Amino acid sequence: MKYLTMTSFVLLAGLSGETMAACSGTQVTNTTTPTLSALISNSTVCAAAGSDTWQEQHRSDGLLWDFKKGPSDPVDPTGQVGNWSVNSTGNTVTYNYTGGSSYTYTVYDEGAGASYCFNGATVISGAKIKMNFIGGCP
Repeated sequence: MKYLTMTSFVLLAGLSGETMAACSGTQVTNTTTPTLSALISNSTVCAAAGSDTWQEQHRSDGLLWDFKKGPSDPVDPTGQVGNWSVNSTGNTVTYNYTGGSSYTYTVYDEGAGASYCFNGATVISGAKIKMNFIGGCP
C-alpha cells in the first residue's frame, strides 16, 4: 500500500471535485484538555482516504516526518517532509511542507479522543492521533 503525506491528500482531494462536509465535534484549542499543542506534539497522526493512508510524526522540535514503512525500510524509509506549528492562540495547526506548500487546520475531537477531524481548505475526517507515540500507525 502506498503511503502519502497530507500534502498529497490535499492535492488529490482538491482535484477530485467531491464536496466535503465541515467537521463536527468539539474544537481542540489552547483551553481544552489536552491542549492542541499537547495533543499534537510527540504524536503521530494516522489518516486514510479510500485506499491511501499516511502517518505523520509531529516531533516536539516542530519537525514533521512521514513515517512511511519505517526508518530501516530500504525502499520507503521515514523522512522529514516539513514543519508543523500551533498558532499563538493555540486554535489552529499549520503545516509547512518541503517545496513550499502550507496548510492550516482547525482540529476537532469527533468522539472522546477516538478520532479527529482536520478542517481547512479540505476536511480530513476520521484521523487517529497516537499521543506520545513517535512510531508508525498500527
